[in-house]
Amino acid sequence: MHEWGVQPVTLPGSPATLAAGGPDGPVYALTGAPAGLRLCALEPDGAARWDRRVDGRLGPRVADDGGIWLAGSDFLEETRPAGVPGRRVALAPRADRRVGAFVVLPDGFLVAWATDAPPTRAPVCVERLDAYGARRWSTDLPTPDLPRPARAFRSSRWESLLVSGDRVLATFFEALGGLGVSYCVDLDTGHLVWRTEPAPTGHRAIAGAGRFLLGFQGYGAFTMSLMDPDGATAVTWPSHGRPLVGADGVIRVVELENTTVSRSRVRLLHPDGTMTDGPVLPGYYTVGPVLATDGRMAFWRDSRLQSAAPDLTVSTRHTLLDQGGVDAMLLLDGGRLAFTLGAKGERQRLFFADSDLPGPAEGVWTCAEGNLRANPVAR
Repeated sequence: MHEWGVQPVTLPGSPATLAAGGPDGPVYALTGAPAGLRLCALEPDGAARWDRRVDGRLGPRVADDGGIWLAGSDFLEETRPAGVPGRRVALAPRADRRVGAFVVLPDGFLVAWATDAPPTRAPVCVERLDAYGARRWSTDLPTPDLPRPARAFRSSRWESLLVSGDRVLATFFEALGGLGVSYCVDLDTGHLVWRTEPAPTGHRAIAGAGRFLLGFQGYGAFTMSLMDPDGATAVTWPSHGRPLVGADGVIRVVELENTTVSRSRVRLLHPDGTMTDGPVLPGYYTVGPVLATDGRMAFWRDSRLQSAAPDLTVSTRHTLLDQGGVDAMLLLDGGRLAFTLGAKGERQRLFFADSDLPGPAEGVWTCAEGNLRANPVAR
């Protein structure tokens, strides 16, 4: 079995999130450093292209025109592909609120506002903005009825906004309690179409044509449901994890379950509710997965870089003891992989790997955040 070479890349700080301009790069990394946040661009071989000081703390998300966007508490800022500053969009201020999640649309932005205010104030607001930051619509969603200890509200957060066709999925999550609520609104009007009841919140993904995958994990829950545009549950599987949805429509999952002894597997989820099982996967924390054009997957788990064949055979391709993480992985042309790892108590580092995978697959969800640009919008 061919071993995949793995090399660390030096950055001016610890990498937080990754995105890519396209299958041929560059790779963008938002890093935290003593001198402040920096956005770094790297070639597919790991060589530095440029880096610059930035103010935004959320992102990066790459737009159709190549602009790299970050969000601050009340603004959006762009860096152009050449590494020079682009536009800065000031957002109309909202009392006690800050940007909690955002995506870039072809004609503007979607923004979800978070708050540290007491739960008597509605914390849940989603807005659609034009390219200049003007509101097209603003929707205050029902306050989630989540049990919270007195200090819990500061741990509440938005998960990534997902756009599938004319539907937007917004998930509000309470980290201390592990419960969350998902809201689906109409992209054109902001009208609330459906919502979930408070439940243990897991991973989500775009499944195409206004449909979403919703995972539920914890407190005995271990399921993933396919939701239709009107909120009906099309099918539910007794599985949960990080899903991939390729152009073939096949749903592949690297499972995650809160159990002392792992029972998690790589699985295929079929439209009739049945599943195809791969081998049991030791470990829990997972970086990736990503999907290649030949149907193979790659992911990091249990201190090992692993691949899964279309028949779900799992192989170890590289081992680095005590190295792990929970972030996204990127697959570029030529089989180059980019991902972050860190030992417990140590800062994260960026790694590149050479694999024998072909390029990234097409589809609505071929890696975490849906696509290489880390902008989960499928129109």
